[in-house]
Amino acid sequence: MTIKKFAWAALVVGVLGSNVAFAHDHGAVVEVSHPWARATPPVKPVHGAAYLTLTNTSDEAVVLEGVTTPVTDKASIHETQKVDGNMRMEKLKGGLEIEPGQTVKFAPGGYHVMLMDMDEPLVAGSHFPITLEFQGGLTEQVEIQVGDEPEMDGHSMGGHSKEHAH
Repeated sequence: MTIKKFAWAALVVGVLGSNVAFAHDHGAVVEVSHPWARATPPVKPVHGAAYLTLTNTSDEAVVLEGVTTPVTDKASIHETQKVDGNMRMEKLKGGLEIEPGQTVKFAPGGYHVMLMDMDEPLVAGSHFPITLEFQGGLTEQVEIQVGDEPEMDGHSMGGHSKEHAH
């Protein structure tokens, strides 16, 4: 992909809003949709989480290796799992592989971007950027909206923490 084509694609993605996609010269494409985070209480330490949906529309797997954001230097990908009858959050090790055609939903009770020790609380109506870091050095910046969980076709996403198989 030439620089001009990439710049034009970035401009179009920026103008179109909440659905974001990236491509590289191998043809892999990830669409990002429904980026959001709940407002956090104004108490220290400030911890929060961000959620979104990732869809691999290509014919090759991609691996989400990490995430960065200016709201904290302690952002990471976590997964909530039930262990011995108790819910436990753990940092995901080794990245999150997204198979061709697979959709992975980051939602309460499942995968999420953990935001630890933020300087300021997340305020409803505000937004902040996160950068998704994929294997091979690819990155994609996504704007996270702070507020209520977005609805998809009239239904909240809360009951669908993830759609994938390993």
